[in-house]
Parts: sequence; C-alpha cells; structure tokens
Amino acid sequence: MQMVRSTLALAVLGLLLQACGGSSGGGSSRFTGTWHPISGTVTTSCPGFAPDTSSVTDNITWSNGVSNDLVQTDPSTSCVLNADITGSTASGSGPACTIPDGNGGNLTITITAYTFALAADGQTAQENGSGTAVDNVGGASVTCTISETASYQKIGN
Repeated sequence: MQMVRSTLALAVLGLLLQACGGSSGGGSSRFTGTWHPISGTVTTSCPGFAPDTSSVTDNITWSNGVSNDLVQTDPSTSCVLNADITGSTASGSGPACTIPDGNGGNLTITITAYTFALAADGQTAQENGSGTAVDNVGGASVTCTISETASYQKIGN
C-alpha cells in the first residue's frame, strides 16, 4: 500500500508540474517582463531582390504561458511566440500570423526557430530567430526568409 501511495504522489506531482509549465523547472520569472533592444538587426531575403536589413527597435514582453512556459505577444498585431525554458534559454516557435503588408495584400509570418538566452547577470539576453514571410498581393505570392539577431536589456517586470 505504501508503494501505491508513493506512486500516486509522484504521478500527482508530475501532473502539477506539467500544468505549471514543468519543462522549465521553474524560473520563468527570470524571463517575464519587458525587454528593450540594445542592438540588433532583422534581415529579409526575397527571391529577385537584394536582402533588406533593418534595426531592431521595439521592446518585447514575455508573460507566463498556458500551454508553454512563456508567451511573447506583439501589441500591434495578433502575433504570438510560444517558448519553453531549458536552463537559461527560452526556445520556441510561433503559429503563422497574417498581417496587412501595407501594399494592399497580406503578409503571413511563421517563426520556425527561436532562442532567447539570458546572460549570467539575468538582466541582458541574446535573441536569435528565423522563419518565413509570405507576401500575398494581387494574386501573386512571394516567399521570403527572415532572420533576427538582437541583444536586450530587461527594463521592467
């Protein structure tokens, strides 16, 4: 009977950890909050065009997730990025997100690989991400690759 209770207790503990985003082993508070870019670039490469590089200028905000340890939302769109924590790195991807492209069409962005690694000080981090951007305008479709590398400083909880 003691073994049954021990097994049941371990099973309940496992379910509780999963419900709380158990893959992080705790520590999501190190990530949650607002982060300001110190430096960084986003490069978009489309067939037939020279690569376009722009600076990373917008803050990002990490919150506790529901089905993942963390979620990052873009306040100007409906785009989200889901991430799970392993050690001092949050890794993840995002579902396809469609936004107006500013030219009468739609841009569908899909983040396929993403990491946000905290430095030892817990106040700075390095971001790396990549994915695709499909621009649909006037019945034509162009698929571009996107990549981002940036450094951040935590500015709020």
